[in-house]
Amino acid sequence: MIHFHREIKGIEMIDISKEKVSISCPDCKRVIKVTIAQISKQEAVGCTCGQSIQLVDDKGSNKKAIKDINKSFKDLEKTIKKFGK
Repeated sequence: MIHFHREIKGIEMIDISKEKVSISCPDCKRVIKVTIAQISKQEAVGCTCGQSIQLVDDKGSNKKAIKDINKSFKDLEKTIKKFGK
């Protein structure tokens, strides 16, 4: 199961790849927080129990989503700035 975490500090451009999600260790079931970027890069992460977990970005879906979502945020930011003029 994956859970998203969000901390907003002031107004800043959002980079979805830096957002954290929680995964469960398949051995001990501990919760491990990883970034969406780590998933898209298909990194291996370690649990404190010693288990290595290979993250998988099935068909590059996370990588594409990061690109699409970040573009949408950038477009939104441009639109908001136009209202301020």
